[in-house]
Amino acid sequence: MFKTFFDIKIINVSILFCFMETLSYGINVDDVISQYEKNSYTTKINEVNMKTYDIKDKALKNGDWNEIKVTSDSNYTLHGDFDGLTMENNVKYGMLYYKNGYNFRNKKVTENKIGISKELNDYFGYSDNKYNKSTNDISRNIQKINNETTKNSEIRDLIDLYKDYKNKEKEIEQEKLTLEDSKRDYAIQSEKWNLGTTTLYDFELAKTEYENSQLKCENLERELKILGEKFMIYNVKLPEKSELEDLKKVELKKEDFYNLRLSEAESIELNGKLNDEKLRKESIDYKYPKLTADVGYSLKNHSVVFGLGVTKTFKRYNDTIEDLKNEKEKLELQYAQKKNELLSNVGQQMITYTTYETNEITAENTMNITKRNSEIYAKKYELGVDTFENYVEKRNEYRKAVKDYEKAKNELAAFTKKIKYYK
Repeated sequence: MFKTFFDIKIINVSILFCFMETLSYGINVDDVISQYEKNSYTTKINEVNMKTYDIKDKALKNGDWNEIKVTSDSNYTLHGDFDGLTMENNVKYGMLYYKNGYNFRNKKVTENKIGISKELNDYFGYSDNKYNKSTNDISRNIQKINNETTKNSEIRDLIDLYKDYKNKEKEIEQEKLTLEDSKRDYAIQSEKWNLGTTTLYDFELAKTEYENSQLKCENLERELKILGEKFMIYNVKLPEKSELEDLKKVELKKEDFYNLRLSEAESIELNGKLNDEKLRKESIDYKYPKLTADVGYSLKNHSVVFGLGVTKTFKRYNDTIEDLKNEKEKLELQYAQKKNELLSNVGQQMITYTTYETNEITAENTMNITKRNSEIYAKKYELGVDTFENYVEKRNEYRKAVKDYEKAKNELAAFTKKIKYYK
């Protein structure tokens, strides 16, 4: 099918629009955070951390049937029914076992037995497998919080780096404007000096301002490059042609402050649950004797053998249980302390927020007044009713106020952005 001229024009306009959109495209702080979450080594390390618990969980699901245990013992006796060298071999898989004994001197089988052996405490106590599953699940949840804490800490650092980068860009922008102004001033003062219509001080001041501004621009560019390279720490690649968008303030609600750092209390609570599981396991195992039932069939004697093993430990002072009780009390106190700390932190963070808001407003007001002041002195100098020195001083004050406002604005925006990552 042939395209009409109108269709071709529409296609060309669409291509041009997409091209212009590409040129104007920039990445924002959310894009940078997304890159970090996708590519950072911390993300990969956190994934590996969680695999530890998945691996253990797979083994625990198999229970007693996860391994085959093979043992072999050799004994040499001088007197007895079977003197000389005797080897005893045992193979155990789950509840099943096989035992075989052989005397090399007499060339006789001393034992040949199959059977079932099971610890009865698994049915009325707190089995090792059930305990290990429970503690593995709790430990997994603790690790999730640790992973999230590490990730969020790095994201906050990344937001601060983004903020510093934008501040440095503003410094360069203002310094380049100063460089243009000082270059023009130096050219004018040089011409006046040659004509003898300016003072040596004004000439040297213009020259110094111009040379200093050149040096500052060069140094600021180097500092910006170093800041850009720091993004590599987080496996974030900055675009070569597009720019980083400005940081934007996030509107915060009262609830945002009450949700801060709750994971810290949750982590203590989970450690308390983990300690409770240990205390429960230790208490049950100490309270009840270990009972092991055995039913075997001797292939040698063609007989059935029943057995019951009983093991009980008595301690004058059970330090293990007492340590766990002491740890329980400590964690309960730490949890209560952390709740009070987090409640106090709400007010502190609210004050910090209002302080940053105040700083932004005052910085903007200062910028506006110094701008008007700079314009007034520029006009007075142009009319010859004030000095070149005062004109330069007021202009520099305005440039500094612009940079200070940018820093105050970005500090507030960064704070509101980082709040989300204090969970």
